[in-house]
Amino acid sequence: MHDLPLNQAVGLLGLAAPEAAQLLAVVAHGDERSEQPLLWQLSSALTELGYDVTVLDATQSESEQNPGLQQLLDYQFGQGLPQSDGPAWNVLACANGLRSLCAAGTKPAHSLQRLGEALQSHGVVLLYADVDCLVQLLSDTELSPLLSVSSQKSSLLSCYLALKRLLRKARLEPTILNMMHGAAQGGGAGAASIVHALSECARNFLAFEVNAIRIDPSQSESQIDAHMRHLAARLLENALTLNSSSGTGFDASGLREMSRSH
Repeated sequence: MHDLPLNQAVGLLGLAAPEAAQLLAVVAHGDERSEQPLLWQLSSALTELGYDVTVLDATQSESEQNPGLQQLLDYQFGQGLPQSDGPAWNVLACANGLRSLCAAGTKPAHSLQRLGEALQSHGVVLLYADVDCLVQLLSDTELSPLLSVSSQKSSLLSCYLALKRLLRKARLEPTILNMMHGAAQGGGAGAASIVHALSECARNFLAFEVNAIRIDPSQSESQIDAHMRHLAARLLENALTLNSSSGTGFDASGLREMSRSH
């Protein structure tokens, strides 16, 4: 922890609201073999960019032995999370907590406010959840969820269905990531045509142009790391600020409006 500076302004530092967390989202659409390594690579890239990262994993449920988001919502036990000797980011199970946040009749704005209160000063919060959860929680925000497509069986169909629900039910435009291997990308048929087929379906049936970012998993580790840092920086441009009820900051959409006006 940094020491407080010894100057005349030190007395004012305690009056400042804590910096609000920035929310990013990764869509879980049934392609775990590609999605979960992507999640850890993205978390690593964010930490390399200097951010504290908390991953909310909606594929895992909280329990007494594995406390997570639900416990934070219920008890608000501090704003810090225990550090381990593992990766340089924290992973919290959140399936139960998200069900609580998205209970019938709850407005998304209220749910996001509660999430912000539970996760103040957590740097970047990376939510890994299925599309139904994201639709309930993030509808009509400016966040751009990360939606990946790979050569795994059924990835095209599950990615297209997730894209359709994000666009039509939540008015969310995802950032689409092409995780094809180089050999598959150049083959011209089968797995090689997945991204082309996704683009055609999105254009013809959803009136949406797919401009996929490509990261080839067969590249060197240093190349993938560089691409991941670029992807992380791009996602942060469309992050959603999690303001609590006591926060005084403005949200990400307000920040973009201000930057465009200068």
